[in-house]
Amino acid sequence: MIFTVLLVACKSKQQVAQNTPTVQESKPAPIWVSSRPNNGFKYVGIGFADKAKGDNYQMEAKKNALYDLVSEIKVDINSNSVLYTVQNNNSFNESFNSMIKLSNNENIEGYQLIDSYENEKQYWIYYSLDKEEYAKQKAEKKQQIINKASSLISSSNSDENSGNFSTALKKRIQAFGVLTPYLSEEINFDPAKSGGVRTVFDLTGLIQKQLQNITVIQPKNLTQLLPHQKSYAPISYTLLINGKTALTDFPVSIKSEEDKLKIIEKSTTNASGEMQVKATSIEPLNQTVVFSLSPDINALMGSDSVSKSAIRVLSQFINTQSLKVNATVRPIQLYINCVENNFGKPTNNSVIKSYIEQKLSSNEIRIIATKSEADYAIDAYADTQKDISSEILKSNYQAELAELTIKLQLINPIDNQVIYNNQANEIYGYANSLEKAGLNSYGSDKLKAKLFEALFFLKRKIIVY
Repeated sequence: MIFTVLLVACKSKQQVAQNTPTVQESKPAPIWVSSRPNNGFKYVGIGFADKAKGDNYQMEAKKNALYDLVSEIKVDINSNSVLYTVQNNNSFNESFNSMIKLSNNENIEGYQLIDSYENEKQYWIYYSLDKEEYAKQKAEKKQQIINKASSLISSSNSDENSGNFSTALKKRIQAFGVLTPYLSEEINFDPAKSGGVRTVFDLTGLIQKQLQNITVIQPKNLTQLLPHQKSYAPISYTLLINGKTALTDFPVSIKSEEDKLKIIEKSTTNASGEMQVKATSIEPLNQTVVFSLSPDINALMGSDSVSKSAIRVLSQFINTQSLKVNATVRPIQLYINCVENNFGKPTNNSVIKSYIEQKLSSNEIRIIATKSEADYAIDAYADTQKDISSEILKSNYQAELAELTIKLQLINPIDNQVIYNNQANEIYGYANSLEKAGLNSYGSDKLKAKLFEALFFLKRKIIVY
């Protein structure tokens, strides 16, 4: 009996213990979470991430800690550095310093994990980096970079002496690109290893001089462009080095200084130094137009991401003016040859020709009197003939019926090849004689409508909207 009571009592206590919630004490946050450590011999990086953002919160905290670590490594601008020359440009300095920090964030080594901490909502991580060790590693890396740049510069000089302009320029820009993380510091080359280059200023001077040696030769007679064509013949210009040697396989950026003339804005010189400007759309103009040609450095560097990211920085230290070339845009010159007959005999009138001029003359097309100067020519042949219904009309109403037919040909005046054929017919005139009926057909209400319809399709061969 006593044993049973004890057993029930123990069981009752066990059930109470199982139903009582367990209280877990959370680990207190270390002092470095709330109070940033201050160590004169080490750089400190602390970062955190919210766990609610996903499973990558640890990587996010690490990235933030490394960025914080790099932020302690200040970018001090040396008075002998390249960056010092543009330090008054605050927006440039900010973006440059940010780029340096991001670069260091990707390449920093030797940091140590000191501690980590997490609670239900956040994850924290603490890194440190020995200042002396960092300075030593940075100095070694800097010298390796300077040696690499020296090698590129020396090789570029050999390329230039061999006449390989593009390769020489590319290597010099590559040299500048690898030096970018150190442009806030003093950089000195051994002139014996870098072909006489002593500083980054010497390097940027070489690049600018090389770009300024590019010249352009324009054709003696300005190319004449016509508006609203189906396709446009490319305009060729020749690029030379120092006005003597062809600049081969070199990418060029092109800009039209006239909004009414659209072009393909990229080109590359061929083995003879020729490059082409290709128009895609030309609206009516009657003036000289200007194109600006500039070295396309981004295209030159291709997939070299290091150098391409440095081009914006390089642009702060070089000033190369665009080369200007010209062409002319003028209206299409049209010659009209018109024969107007009545039953094979000249009418001595210009009714058809006047209508053609009325329909086609515009700011896009100019009618001229000389076929040899024309871009296009129109041959119009108009004549009348007795209509098959004339006999019935004559027997019933004592009237004759004549039909006027106008044949149109669009011709290339250079070789007289026919570009397009069309005609206007079903234009009638009636009178008490065939001759008068034929003349009356030239005054028919349908003449203008029928002729303009035929000219609409002919005009589309001259102008393409």
